[in-house]
Amino acid sequence: MKFVTLSSGRKIAYHENGDPAGVPAFYFHGWPSSGVQGTLMDAAGKELGLRIISPDRPGLGQSDFQPGRKLLDWPRDLAEMADQLGFDRFHLFGVSGGGPYVLAVVHAMPERIISASTVCGAPPLTLFGTQDLFWPYRFVLLLRRHLNFLMAPVFRMGALISRQRPTDLPMRWLIGMLNPMDQVIMKDVARQQVIAEGFRQSIAQKVAHIQADADIYLEDWGFDVSKIQFPIHMWHGREDRNIPFTYAEKLAALLPNVTPHWTEEDGHYSLAVARGREVAMAALGRA
Repeated sequence: MKFVTLSSGRKIAYHENGDPAGVPAFYFHGWPSSGVQGTLMDAAGKELGLRIISPDRPGLGQSDFQPGRKLLDWPRDLAEMADQLGFDRFHLFGVSGGGPYVLAVVHAMPERIISASTVCGAPPLTLFGTQDLFWPYRFVLLLRRHLNFLMAPVFRMGALISRQRPTDLPMRWLIGMLNPMDQVIMKDVARQQVIAEGFRQSIAQKVAHIQADADIYLEDWGFDVSKIQFPIHMWHGREDRNIPFTYAEKLAALLPNVTPHWTEEDGHYSLAVARGREVAMAALGRA
């Protein structure tokens, strides 16, 4: 774990993986998760010469909380972070809830981006609605709106369950709700524990911080995605149950310069976890 201190005095924690001498690449984690998720691209980074920097978003993991944060605050933090690390230009990878952060950075400073990839990325929910999201997400939204006092115990219980082996109940039951490809990934103990640790770190400070992070997805992003001219590599599995493929199709239709990478059998986790090398190869123009 390493840190940078921004001009505001806030600290941003980050994990570093891949090739230490490689080309800089920022990895934006999903929700609910933290920068430890970037470990999943370690092998691809080492093979392909990418220095993977995966920050904890403000208030998650070990990064300082930022009250009232908006999506467009992130590019400013990232620009400072890149400057301190000595990165002039860099690649971007955003997985699931990290997808909107890729688009925000591309919108704000396209001149500094080498490539931009979203993997099973979250859509602008103010435009497309929440009705098609996986039921656990909709359940959390229901709690947030009407029974907010239950959020903390639900997430704490989730942290306890996350320590179970894939064969234990209720973990086995939760995995059973996923698409077949995702089940294969989540039954792999090493990979499942990276995902679980990312979740546990996301609530290491306060559950209220992960709530604030989620609220950003429910707000207007603050920019028009249809104005983004920078090329976007957009990956999505047609069998994704967490963020259904219909969302990806709608978002891709709004982006004027998108290269779609639709996979037939992938779900949410199989695409994000098992295809890291493929995603990186496409970003580097080697696919």
